Amino acid sequence: MPAPSQSGLNIHETARGGAGIILEQLKSPTSDDIAAITTLWIATRLIPAIRDARQDIENCVNSAHGSLIIARHPQNHQIIATMMTGHDNFYGWIHYLAIAPDIQNSGLGRELVTLAEDILRAIGLSEIRVTIENATAGDFYAKLGYDLIDGAPTQPTPVCRQNTIMRKSLDQ
Repeated sequence: MPAPSQSGLNIHETARGGAGIILEQLKSPTSDDIAAITTLWIATRLIPAIRDARQDIENCVNSAHGSLIIARHPQNHQIIATMMTGHDNFYGWIHYLAIAPDIQNSGLGRELVTLAEDILRAIGLSEIRVTIENATAGDFYAKLGYDLIDGAPTQPTPVCRQNTIMRKSLDQ
């Protein structure tokens, strides 16, 4: 098992073009971590530029049912991806999946979703859900086997209304 870092548990290193991206469960984010995550979420349009992500981050890391997973660049250790995962005792959830624009389409998003599914399956949950806010995210999750929940509010593609929910069975 990997040794714990100052921020949490070093979950995994993965090869990407010869360099290992470091995945880490962030348990005690520093002010610099929070600033980097906020910048990433703004750059990927997960949150508006005027919003401080600190409260969402603190809620996740202080939750008994949540984890904040980050990916760091292997050379400079900058945060290049985030994902919050957790559960409400009924369903697993993925929130704030963000991949730095220059890393998108590298397979890292798919790897993070697979990690979330594995974590939630291991604790005995049979379904994972994700809130979709745009058609691009909907297409990404659809390629990974997620389906729209019948009756969830939707609009015709390419515009999805905020809070459209997709799900996937973890019993597969």
